Parts: sequence; structure tokens; C-alpha cells
Amino acid sequence: MPTICARLLALLFCCTSGLAAAQSYENLYSKYRGSLYQVRLIEKASNSKAGLGSGFQISPDGLIATNYHVVAGTVNDPEKYRLEYLSTDGTLGALTLLDIDVVNDLALLRMDKPGAKHLGLAQKTPQKGETIFALGNPLDLGMTLIPGTYNGIAGGSFYDRIHFSGSINPGMSGGPAINSGGQVVGINVATAGNQLSFLVPVEKLARLAKHYGREGNELDLHTVTRQQLLKNQQDIIDRILGAKWQLLPLGDAMVVGEIVPPIHCWGNTQEDDERTIKRIDKGCTGKDVIFLSEDFNTGRVEYEFFWLQADDLNPARFYADYEQQMSSFAPGNDAGEEDVTNFNCRQLFTSQPRGENGDSDADPIIARTSYCVRRYKQFPDLFDVFYLSLSVDQKDRALVSHFTLSGFTQESAAAFSEKFTSEIQWH
Repeated sequence: MPTICARLLALLFCCTSGLAAAQSYENLYSKYRGSLYQVRLIEKASNSKAGLGSGFQISPDGLIATNYHVVAGTVNDPEKYRLEYLSTDGTLGALTLLDIDVVNDLALLRMDKPGAKHLGLAQKTPQKGETIFALGNPLDLGMTLIPGTYNGIAGGSFYDRIHFSGSINPGMSGGPAINSGGQVVGINVATAGNQLSFLVPVEKLARLAKHYGREGNELDLHTVTRQQLLKNQQDIIDRILGAKWQLLPLGDAMVVGEIVPPIHCWGNTQEDDERTIKRIDKGCTGKDVIFLSEDFNTGRVEYEFFWLQADDLNPARFYADYEQQMSSFAPGNDAGEEDVTNFNCRQLFTSQPRGENGDSDADPIIARTSYCVRRYKQFPDLFDVFYLSLSVDQKDRALVSHFTLSGFTQESAAAFSEKFTSEIQWH
């Protein structure tokens, strides 16, 4: 009998705890829903929605925070798009874009008529494992509260993102993640599915609000974007060039491995009965990019190596297959004709010393190298750089080296190229 009573008490406790949690979530939503808004990108000609996300009021005078990618259409084509908000009680109003942070995917807007409620920004970082709550409008179904776990800053990225164990779905972008006291600790930005989502830390939003307050009401967003992109590429190149580069064996060569934690490497060997050439692939990339528009992203660093070897092919056949396999290289980031110029390429033959540190008396390795650049039309001091080198003087083996840098100055790209090519060694 005591056992049965204990089980009943345990069941009652679980039910009571679950009910209390549900009531707590309901109270949080009811208390703070008045600060939440749907942010709409409206195509002017049709007066219809072209995109939407979430936003939240952060000041009594009607400042709204959201993601940059939610409002990017009006930055890139203000003649075509305008912005409006929809409150949880059905009120529509106009939004004016004030300031942006493209690196951290944030935007600051002002409502034509401020709402009665706003959210404060947290001054204290949550503890790992603490429950926090993401709010937003998933799939245009209405405002929703999603509980989840704060797991600190996610590793392996050039850009700080909070790892949130909860489901952020399309339409929730730009909504707030709050603690149990209703203070904003992060801004919804992305999801990888399966309860794996990411938030922009609230400190980035506080910095954006401070920037707007300091600079005033007449910001040139084009200039702001350029300054942010220039600073970001310099931060990345300084970090990369200041690191100790790890070299790893690949075939008869030593190639570059993971330079810094945000760059992740993968590998694969392609060898089967149908292949006449054995190929070993090694690719390294920074997983995050900066969104500028639907068809244009930047801030990417990637490099790849391919070792090809054949034991029973004559040199002519080897190089024919080699050329065919290596004919599909392309830059690692997206950009359209309206964003960038055509690539301007310089091609030449280069020599790479054989032996560690180039101290061997053996003949150098000869490679056919292409160094290509394309300029950003709106930001003419930034470029995409595409480098490709194919060794050509070995009858049955070859090394391919490639890198893409997107949104870097020529000086930064040249410094990276010099370091990259000097590190590769041949046994």
C-alpha cells in the first residue's frame, strides 16, 4: 500500500509540476506579448507581403529590433519595398529603418506610433542550462513562445551565436529570447533543426542601439555596411595570420589544416573499381557567412586540396582525366551580376620547392596557377578572390590547391595568398 501511495504522490507531483510550468509559460506570454510584432516586407506595386519576420519593441519611443535579413529587401531596393508592423492585437503601422549591423544580422527600426509596452535588455548572462524562451511568429501562424535551454556561445564560428536548445522556425527570425524575468538575452537568428537553434547575443543589440544613439538620425546605411564589412574582414585576416598554421600530410605533400577554430576541415578518399585515378580530398571552410541579400553573401573563407594519383595510366590519359575532374571549380559564396564585376584572372606557371622548408636540391614542383578577383560594385574596396593551383610536372600524380576569400581587401587577400602558398610543402 505505501508503494502505491508513493507512486500516486509522484504522479501527482509530476502533473502539478507540468501544470505549473504551463501556467508559467502562459503568464510569460500574456505579460510580454504586447511588446511583440510581426515585421513585414511589403512589395509596393502589389501592396502584398514579400517577406516577414518578427520584432520587438525595446524603448518607450517605439524602437523595434529585428534581424537584418528580415528587412534587407528595403535596404537593397527601397523603391520597390517598404516596411510595416502588425501587433498582436491586429494594429498595422509603418516602420522606418534606422540602423543595421550586417555582421551580426541585426536591424533597428522605429514605429510610426509607439506601442504601450517594451522589453528591457538583460545585463546579466544566463547560466548554462537555464531555461529561456524564444518568441516569434513561426510560419505566419501567430505569436508563439518556445521554451528551451541556454547553452552559452556556440564554438566554431567567426561570429558570436548563442546555442539554444529549442525550435526556432521560419517567421521567428528577429524575435526576442527572454529570461524568466522578461529581459531579452538574445535575438532569434537561425536553426539547424532538431532543437538546435542560434541566437544573437543581446550585447550586439545593445551596441547597435548605442551606435544609433551616438550617430543620430541621418545614417547612410551604405556607408555603415561598408565600414562593418571592412572591419570584419580585417578582424578575420588578423586572426588567421596571427595563428600558428597546422600542416598535415596529403599524398606526397604537406598542406594546411585547421588554422583557427572557426575553420573546420573534412576529408574523403575516392577510390573504387571504376576509378582510374585515386583522389584524396581535404576541404576546410568557415561555416558562417554574412547575408547581404537573397543572392549575395560574403565573409567566407574556404580552402581545399586534392591529391590525385594513378599507377597504371600513361601521362596523357592521367592529365586528361585530371583536367576533367578539376574543371568545375567555382567561388564558395553567392553573388549576382548586380553585386560583383566579372572575375579578372592572372594565370602563370609557378614553382614550389620540393622538400621540407624548400631546402632540397631536387627540382621544384611546377604548377599552373590562376589568381582571380572580382570587385564589389557597391563596395569597390572589397573583392572576392579565387585561387587555383594545379601541379603539372609529375607523370602520374598531382596536387590541387584552391582557396576562396569573399569580401576582403586586396591587401588582406595578398597577405593570405603569400602565407598560404608558402606553407605548402612537398616531401
